[in-house]
Amino acid sequence: MNKTKITREIKRKLNNERTPIVDLLKVKKHFFKNLNKDLNNVSDPRHASYTIYSPLELLMTPLLGDLMTIKTVTGVTESFNCNECIENFRKIVKNPKLSEIPHHDTINDFLKELNPEELIKIKTGMIKDLLRKRSFEQYRFENNRKKYWLVAVDATGTHSFNKRHCEHCLTRKHVDKETGKETFSYYHNVLEAKLILGEFVFSIGTEFIENEDEFVSKQDCERNAFKRLAKRLKKEFPRLPICILADSLYANGPVMDICKVNRWEYIIRFKSGSIKTLGKEFEAIRDIDKTVIIEKNKNYTYVNNLYHNLCKLSIGELVEEKTKIIDNKKTIKKIVTFRYISSLEISNKNIKEIIKTGRKRWKIENEGFNTQKNHGYEIHHLKSTNVNAMKNHYLLIQIAHIIRQIYDKGIKVLKILKLSIKKESKHLLASFRGQLTDKDLQKIETCKIQVRFL
Repeated sequence: MNKTKITREIKRKLNNERTPIVDLLKVKKHFFKNLNKDLNNVSDPRHASYTIYSPLELLMTPLLGDLMTIKTVTGVTESFNCNECIENFRKIVKNPKLSEIPHHDTINDFLKELNPEELIKIKTGMIKDLLRKRSFEQYRFENNRKKYWLVAVDATGTHSFNKRHCEHCLTRKHVDKETGKETFSYYHNVLEAKLILGEFVFSIGTEFIENEDEFVSKQDCERNAFKRLAKRLKKEFPRLPICILADSLYANGPVMDICKVNRWEYIIRFKSGSIKTLGKEFEAIRDIDKTVIIEKNKNYTYVNNLYHNLCKLSIGELVEEKTKIIDNKKTIKKIVTFRYISSLEISNKNIKEIIKTGRKRWKIENEGFNTQKNHGYEIHHLKSTNVNAMKNHYLLIQIAHIIRQIYDKGIKVLKILKLSIKKESKHLLASFRGQLTDKDLQKIETCKIQVRFL
């Protein structure tokens, strides 16, 4: 709307003129035209004689709930329990004979049996669709005339319990400092690889961190999960030029070896305690060389041609002076150091970009995990006590989050309205509870929609 002032009246008009659920379904159809077909074609674990709903109907119901960030499975059942929703759902799944939207108990029974690999396969296919469309090429990281896709790797907790939940639970012991009493907590973690594309953070790989049984001598951990995740990523995206972003936990020989074998580059947060000898070598050379780039309270230094486990690498460092204003006087607050280890050669030309890119790892925590935990998606909410269903609910949220990000950040009117995820979710639900017309359905099928990412 150019430079026209966006008044409350204009916002009301824009809001009244749109049909959110139609725009959302158009985005889904435009970018993922085979999604409904793929959902329906999952390997159905049920006996054919006992089926009432198709896999599409059983998966589309919770997926729509996640797209509207409805917190609970009972909330989905209650929110969709009206004649208009049922009629709209019939049209979405193209089953005019459907009498009811699946109940959450029926959905959970299905998700208990469905192999999570089926949804991982669908999510991977969605990422491949996005890459093929070349809609996000402008977000690739360029270094020395080569372009890379940034993939941030990190783990997060999904559920925790005071008592053992299942045989796959990870266990942590707690000792009271005063009494010496031991207690245990039980939890489930997941390792995510997120494709960082500007303000978009898409799940490109998922690996659940879990024990084989409750009697294992050594628990599963993030580093072991990364080995499995790396194999999955290389298998699904064998020729994709990847640059891994990770925290200091990944600054070790095995991770470097995996990246070297897979021909991936990496920029990993590096603390001197991670590989002490390497940290000392960097500091010794840095102090002798005295090559410093100074820019507004920021000092950049770097050292190339370092080695660890036969892996050639570089280390770049930013020392930044943070300040704060007290009584109109500038006072030094603290000195912050950002140090990164990288497979890329560092120079005066790219040191700033290397550090800036390394710091994008935070997007997996902020735009990724934080959004999914605290802004409607509620990945930590227990939608089922069955461990297999828990995984499938988590994966459905990842699929929904991919679609919603494109919708929230790509639709022009939403950029103007600047609604929160939760507020727009209310509009989506209200829109779904209205009647979809034949004209609406035609708009969805023709996929005529303008999506801009810049």
